[in-house]
Amino acid sequence: MKRDKLHFPYKWEERKPQISEGVFFIPDHYYSHEKWTFPSWATIFGNNSPVHIEYGSGNGMWVLEKALASSVNWVAVEYRFDRVQKIWSKMKHLNIKNLFIICGEAQTFTKKYLPNSSIDQIFVNFPDPWPKSRHAKHRLFQSCFIRELLRILKPMGTLTAVTDDATYGEQIHSKMLSASSWESTFPAPHFITEWEGGYGSSYFDTLWRQKGKLIRYFQFKKT
Repeated sequence: MKRDKLHFPYKWEERKPQISEGVFFIPDHYYSHEKWTFPSWATIFGNNSPVHIEYGSGNGMWVLEKALASSVNWVAVEYRFDRVQKIWSKMKHLNIKNLFIICGEAQTFTKKYLPNSSIDQIFVNFPDPWPKSRHAKHRLFQSCFIRELLRILKPMGTLTAVTDDATYGEQIHSKMLSASSWESTFPAPHFITEWEGGYGSSYFDTLWRQKGKLIRYFQFKKT
C-alpha cells in the first residue's frame, strides 16, 4: 500500500490523540492528554504476548524485520510523519499484525500514555546525539526520560541502546548507571561491539559501518 494513503485523522484545529489505521497519533501542542485513555496492549494486539518497543524507528527497517521474525508484539515510536508513513506502508504490504505505530514525541507518549510495568524490552537504536553543546537538551537520554523508562519496564526487563557516537555512548552509560535500579548486563567497559547472533539491520547501522565507525551496544537491566 502506498504511504501517501495514510493521512492525519484530524484537522489541526480539531487535533486530539487518536488511533487510526494501526497508528496512534499524538499531536503537537496538545495539553489535555488526561482526557484520553490509551487502550491496553491486549486490546490493541488481541493477545497477551510480550511487548517490545523501539524508540526512534526511522524508516522502520529494524523493527519490521524483528516483527516478521518473532511472535512478540512490537511498538515503533517515530516523531516524523513521513517516516511513519514509510513504516505503515511496509507494515501493510507485508501484512504484519504484531506491530503498532506511534506517531508522536517519545517522551510525551511514554509519560502520558504508558502504564507502569507494561513493557518487556526497550530498544533505542542510534538516537540523535545532538553533538553541539547548545543542543544537548534535545538528547533523548536525560534523567527524566530514564526514570520514565524504568517505570514502564517490567521487573528484570532490559533496555538496549545502540550508538556510533562515542561521546553520546559515554553519556548513556554514565546516566544509566548513575540512576537507581539499573545495572549493565555487560562487564566493564559495559558495552560490546558485536552482537552475538546478529542484532538486525537498519539504515544507520549500514551507513556508519560503511564509514568505518565503531558501533557500541549497551544493555541495562531493571533490577
